[in-house]
Amino acid sequence: MNLAPTRVQLNRPLPPLTYLAPEGLPAGVRVRVRVRNSLAVGLAMGPDPTPPAAKLRPIEAVLDPFPLLPPKLRELQAFAARYYGCLEAHLLPLSLPQAMLPNWEADEDGQRLSFHRERGAWPVLADLGEAWHRDPGILPTLLHRAGLRGAGFTEVRLTGAPHPPRVTPAQAKVLLALEEAGGALMEPDLLEAAGVGATVLGTLEKRGLLARMKRVDLLGQRREAGVDRTVTLNEEQQVALEAVALGAFGVHLLHGVTGSGKTEVYLALAERVLAEGRRVLWLVPEIGLTARLLDRLEARFPGRIAVGHAGLNAGEKHGDVVRLLFNGADLFVGVRNAALAPLRDIGLIIVDEEHEGSYKSEEHPRIHARDLAIKRAQLEGCPIVLGSATPSLESWQAAQSGRYGLLRLRQRPAGITLPTVEIVDLRDVYRQLRRKVILAPPLMQALTETVAKGEQALLLLNRRGYENFWMCRACGKTLGCPHCAISLTYHRGDYRLRCHLCGHETVPPEACPDCGADHLRGVGEGTEQVEEHLNQLFPTARILRLDRDTTRRRGSFEAGLLAAEAGEVDILVGTQMLAKGHTFPRLTLVGVLNADQGLKVADFRASERTFQLLTQVAGRAGRAELPGRVILQTYSPEHPAITFALAQDFEGFAASELPFREGLGYPPFTALTLYRAEADTLREAREALDTFRQRLSVPGLRVLGPLEAPVPRVRDRWRMHLLLKGTRGALGEVLNRHPLDPAGPLSLDRDPVQFG
Repeated sequence: MNLAPTRVQLNRPLPPLTYLAPEGLPAGVRVRVRVRNSLAVGLAMGPDPTPPAAKLRPIEAVLDPFPLLPPKLRELQAFAARYYGCLEAHLLPLSLPQAMLPNWEADEDGQRLSFHRERGAWPVLADLGEAWHRDPGILPTLLHRAGLRGAGFTEVRLTGAPHPPRVTPAQAKVLLALEEAGGALMEPDLLEAAGVGATVLGTLEKRGLLARMKRVDLLGQRREAGVDRTVTLNEEQQVALEAVALGAFGVHLLHGVTGSGKTEVYLALAERVLAEGRRVLWLVPEIGLTARLLDRLEARFPGRIAVGHAGLNAGEKHGDVVRLLFNGADLFVGVRNAALAPLRDIGLIIVDEEHEGSYKSEEHPRIHARDLAIKRAQLEGCPIVLGSATPSLESWQAAQSGRYGLLRLRQRPAGITLPTVEIVDLRDVYRQLRRKVILAPPLMQALTETVAKGEQALLLLNRRGYENFWMCRACGKTLGCPHCAISLTYHRGDYRLRCHLCGHETVPPEACPDCGADHLRGVGEGTEQVEEHLNQLFPTARILRLDRDTTRRRGSFEAGLLAAEAGEVDILVGTQMLAKGHTFPRLTLVGVLNADQGLKVADFRASERTFQLLTQVAGRAGRAELPGRVILQTYSPEHPAITFALAQDFEGFAASELPFREGLGYPPFTALTLYRAEADTLREAREALDTFRQRLSVPGLRVLGPLEAPVPRVRDRWRMHLLLKGTRGALGEVLNRHPLDPAGPLSLDRDPVQFG
């Protein structure tokens, strides 16, 4: 077999490397290579036209007979690699689990894939791959596991070996049942059809008459299909439905007030697309939104749903990806990485709560799922619907300028009204009571009345823990993390001071480490303290706290939401994870304990995020027949984010905020690229960015920095930022002229969302 220099990308902080690989090996297949003294999975990228003069290592193995990802998805990954300044190998695990290995003994028309591999017939395999993408049924065992260990379902297949002259009656029943089923059956079905025990299969397997394999494509999460709630669309929903033209690319922003029935529009669109034989990709921002949505989807489209999110175990993820590759699911629901799911022939993409920051990855590769979903819709030639009650200002401006179609839902269903919203000025409360309180009198009274009537209340405080930080009243020092430039948060239940960035924790000291005084006191309150306070005020009430501390165990968040929906909770306490998309029929009161907390952040999006959070959490109240009430406690009642949230007026907020963005040159009027440097010292980080800035020569850019990051030290690494403002074309030119070394000190964040 002839070998040729081939470029290989690795999912590591390394540039592409060159290895010797079989001549004709197509780009896009995975290979196993040796890097220094370890083995790694790499992505072959085709011949190297200028191989290095050094002696090249051969690859260890070719893992894929042909590229497993659909061609349009590979095109999307190539675009994302260019745009976000990463390698395609960095994006590959978001689409394909590394443990997913094809079965080289799979055969098509009697020819095993390993036969073509041994004779180096890569063009034949490439043609076979193109045919497989058109019809995965031609290689039904491609992704089955030969071993019987691990998750999945066991399938029994005839090997094609001639029958021996003598078999027992039980063995004959098995062989006859397999022949009548076309040569393959799931093991439980086969045992039932033949009326025999599993030992008979073992004997036939030893004689080479049948083979048993793991089928993981049937693994997908098992869900019971409930009763489909048929809803007649109102006039606004019908207009929105008809405005989305299927079969052609178009971006549509569905702006509807909370509870206006956006999901019903999504379902109606999905039904039309599935009826045409195409598939639907449905993105949601967080795992917590998938459980109830999946129930509705399974009721509407039973047996046609697959799901992907971080809450699944490896076997479940593996199984649902195989289902997608074999066209076994028509509608895929997932969180951020689902934008790169291996789904073919997409006819509709839905991005629910499109404004959510969780669609942007804060780890390499720093993709934005919403933006990639728009590009994917363009490649697939299908419409995409971005839905939100509080759209991002980028999407809103695109709709106002005509680049996106704007669809509006202004009303909730008949009989359901928007909640009344009122403000409590905490400055006045302090002047009256001469002390700080967690629950101001108006909220306390409303909470008492709500519990007495047997209705539900939700209290939002976007800070977990018991106290925000500990401070010495003698010397004024706060107890900070030794590895990060932030204070430690006190968690009373665990009796620990904990860093919410690196996870460092310690037992609270008896005296101040700096001055030795025993005047340490906690400052501020978190959800843990609010829960304790409520237990003292309402000892008979059923109180549930939902934050990252109480939902670490798999399924605990979904279980808490289901309990609240079923009326088994009187008062919900939690962070912003409770603000989005959930429906609690008996919830009539929402209290926000510190409505202006998010405004005290050095971020040009602080007002937008605060308005979105307050509007979204207010939308949880009064979503059924019971009227809702929202009380916002704040020290800044005159701030536009607060006043427009009070009026539930998104368009007013956008009209107020956009002129400031335009005047200061921030999105949506200017694109941003953030270069980050991390080093052992602040000086090294600054020097790396200074050197990079001196090389910049693209006109039309505004460069800010280098400056310390808002949190300058995390996990003992010092951080500096360099922010570039300009057009997308100019920022892309910077990336082309000055590509970053994957192993260097700088990292790239295109279209940054978080600056901490």
